[in-house]
Amino acid sequence: MLKLYTFIPIRFRLALTITCIVAGGILLADWIGLVPHSRGHVQQGRIGIAETIAVTGTALVEQGDIDGFQASVRALAVSNQHVRSIRFIDRLGRTRFETSDHDQYWSEDQVDIESNLAVPILRAGEDFGSLQIAFTPLDTELGIARYEIWGVLAFVIPLCFIQVSVFLRRMVAALNPKGAVPENVRSFMDTFAEGLVLMDDQQRVLIANRQLGDVLGKDPDELFGKNIDSLGFEIADQGESWPWAEAMVSQQAVTERILKLRAPTGKVHTFTVNCNPLHGQGVMATLDDISEFEENKARLAVALGIAKDANDAKSAFLANMSHEIRTPLNAVLGFTDVLRRGLVSDSAEMLDHLNMIHRSGAHLLDLINDVLDLSKIEAGHMHVESIPTAVIDVIKDSASVQTGRAKEKGIDLNIHCRTDIPSVIHTDPMRLKQVLINLIGNAIKFTERGGVCVQVECLPYSGDLGNADAGRYTHELLVHVKDTGIGMTEEAQTKVFNAFIQADSSTTRRFGGTGLGLSISRRLAEAMHGTIDVHSEIGVGSTFTIRLPVTVTEQDLWTPADLIKGNLVDHYAPKESGKLQRIPNKRILVVDDGEANRNLIDLVLRRAGAQVQTVSDGQQAVDAIRKEDFDLVYMDVQMPVLDGLSATQVLRDEGYHLPIVALTGNVMKGDRERCLQAGCDGFLPKPVDLDELLATSRHYLGEADSEDLTEIIPTLAPVNETDEQKTPVTRLDSAESIHTTLPTDDENLRRIVSDFVERLEGRLDGIEEALQGEDFEHVRAEAHWLRGSGGTVGFQVLTDVACDLEAAAQGENVDDALAVLHELQDIRSKIVRPQISPSEETVSQPEPPSDQAPQQSTWLEGLSAMAAMARSADENSADASAPVEQEDQTPIHCQLPLDDPEYLEIVSGFLERLGGRLEGMHQFLQQDQLEELGNEAHWLKGSGGTVGFPEFTGPALDLMNSARDNDAEASELHLQQVMDVRQRLVIPATSGSVS
Repeated sequence: MLKLYTFIPIRFRLALTITCIVAGGILLADWIGLVPHSRGHVQQGRIGIAETIAVTGTALVEQGDIDGFQASVRALAVSNQHVRSIRFIDRLGRTRFETSDHDQYWSEDQVDIESNLAVPILRAGEDFGSLQIAFTPLDTELGIARYEIWGVLAFVIPLCFIQVSVFLRRMVAALNPKGAVPENVRSFMDTFAEGLVLMDDQQRVLIANRQLGDVLGKDPDELFGKNIDSLGFEIADQGESWPWAEAMVSQQAVTERILKLRAPTGKVHTFTVNCNPLHGQGVMATLDDISEFEENKARLAVALGIAKDANDAKSAFLANMSHEIRTPLNAVLGFTDVLRRGLVSDSAEMLDHLNMIHRSGAHLLDLINDVLDLSKIEAGHMHVESIPTAVIDVIKDSASVQTGRAKEKGIDLNIHCRTDIPSVIHTDPMRLKQVLINLIGNAIKFTERGGVCVQVECLPYSGDLGNADAGRYTHELLVHVKDTGIGMTEEAQTKVFNAFIQADSSTTRRFGGTGLGLSISRRLAEAMHGTIDVHSEIGVGSTFTIRLPVTVTEQDLWTPADLIKGNLVDHYAPKESGKLQRIPNKRILVVDDGEANRNLIDLVLRRAGAQVQTVSDGQQAVDAIRKEDFDLVYMDVQMPVLDGLSATQVLRDEGYHLPIVALTGNVMKGDRERCLQAGCDGFLPKPVDLDELLATSRHYLGEADSEDLTEIIPTLAPVNETDEQKTPVTRLDSAESIHTTLPTDDENLRRIVSDFVERLEGRLDGIEEALQGEDFEHVRAEAHWLRGSGGTVGFQVLTDVACDLEAAAQGENVDDALAVLHELQDIRSKIVRPQISPSEETVSQPEPPSDQAPQQSTWLEGLSAMAAMARSADENSADASAPVEQEDQTPIHCQLPLDDPEYLEIVSGFLERLGGRLEGMHQFLQQDQLEELGNEAHWLKGSGGTVGFPEFTGPALDLMNSARDNDAEASELHLQQVMDVRQRLVIPATSGSVS
């Protein structure tokens, strides 16, 4: 109670005291009789009325005028509002008369001088009777006056309190010493960024500015009179007393003292305090809030530590990546060079080299994918799906991918289920497989003896994964990847999931890797609403556990635990390179409006052992399925007449349940979901990957019963090195002459190389002139041309230097560009130009000999075309007043094995139709039929890559998007890009030439 009293303002306390004094005086006056009472006056009046009636009645009775007596009584009862009723009773107790209902108001028990009075009536000195008078109750008649003095107090106390409070407020305001400070001075004090406070010699606050009040959460006027020590300051330096007390005692200025204060908001403020004494009468103090500075200093220290750690980690990562990337890259380049030069003795040796190139390329792709995946995750561009997933198949496939590595190291790789597992869960199968492959691969990498065991279990959801929508989950899937490897310390376990970090640097040197895999895996697991934990012991091994929340209903099927177990290494069989997997001899329907796509898929599936029928639109597919039975359908999504998704819905509505796999060039997020919602069972993107095509077919049709493998015919023969050909250099690193790597014993190639070398000097002079005029666009275009053309004609050393020149031109750096140009000029001085006879100067492109392979013919055609375009560019640039950007003129070869007649027929058919389709695109553009133009571009986007010309995919996609956006100008630009690609095609000898 006392504490509450101290919170009441002084003005109210004084008002309450004065009010109590006034109330006490009124009570004292009432007690000693100084205050009159209305109740007594009313009682005396009623007694007087009763006596008057008694006297008058006695006189009338003495005269014998009983009727007059009765009339007088009734007249009184009517005329006096305080009289409720009157009754006259004779001496025998009989009622002689009464007014109103007397019994209602009269009570013998309540006869008093306030409400009920009885007076006698005499005749001849004897008792004649009694007159009973009932008055209204005194409390009802008095109203509020019946409370007498208490009513007075109830009125006086609040009125007195209010009046005194108002008076005191005005009086205190008039007497406030702060009024001695002019208002403009106070406003000036409020403009200071620091807190200002003036206190007296008792350290009581006299004046404070707005800044100090804001920190304390109070109005500055409320601080008046308070002791500054009570405001909550704390000494935060080496001082032993308050700075203002020290200044008052020493009468010297006290500076740079540090105090802290916890504000009402909970924030801790740090102040630099300076105090100056005022001639023994008080102290002026300034408080500079340095909280933000202190916080920034602390944050900066933490950030510097983090930045240093990150910089050290990334430096180590880059050094490691340099080694990791160069190792497989050297293998790819080295063995490719061996094959390119034909330095192999037999096909078995060539197959070994190809396998090494493939393994090194795959390893290099894994390294790059790790870096790109981390970048996508950190940029927020990594999306995960939630689709029905056969989780056991994903786990088995993930482990099976690593069986080869386990076999090579002589360790076991087992799968074991501790509980029954749901047959299907909703998650992202690709990301789950990526995480599992990473964890299993890490386990195998760090295990020298023993083995790796993948343990799977499904338990009721524990709810400790921190998901906002945890209520929708019923179970959690746990996959434990347990190894008997080197193990980790507890410190290493705390940082092993950080990007760029492995357990220690010796781990990187011994086992390799980027240090990104576990970081990516954990982030992917978190994106799937799960997590990854690790438990490890040095010398014992490690266990990584991925936990994913899942929803399982009573209708879902479960796979018994005893059906999933075993050592995968025991069943491991290495894949045979150069083989084509076979599929059962079952019926497959291929639906695609692109003839080239149909023919290619038909060829591959028939070669693999299936019976294939093809149609060109969805309506034909529906008609064919109604007439005949098929085991599998590959359905293109976008087709004329009836598109693939609509055809699928028609078939599903009619009750057909055969598997349908969608083929589409649309691979954006959500495209898979649309296909599955339409009723498709699977999804394959275009251009179609042949391995995925066969794997999908085996998934729906099963394995072939007959021989599993059939040989693939080799597609390319190595180019034999001639006596004149010399080993190339990859950069100008010696004073030796530089020769082309092309076989210059062929007169056509010799002429092409000679023509290139002859014009190279002029192009370099043009670059130098452009640099002098700072025409960087021309320099960049020339460097881009040289980068592609130099390598094509056998001078790979020009490619790398041209890349540097293009980069310098892109950055508009004249000094760097001149340095690179001088290097190119040095290279040009060492290039040996093949000698050609005068008759070769005007030789046009020859027809290939009848015994020459089509691939070499097309190669010569492409190089000749490129040389002709180079000559044309030289002539045009010489005539032009300003340099123009040179387009990429690198010849484009088909990536399919054209020595196979059936593949050659497919490609030739595509090229024969290409001219007409492109002409139709031009007409659609001119007629502003952009929707039809977009449909044609969609056909080219899928068909071009499928038949081995992926260079069409990007421009065709841009053309399709711009056409569907009704952007005619952009469509014209992208159509020209498509035409440019077409002009660069190297056409197989049987398919005509590009016009």
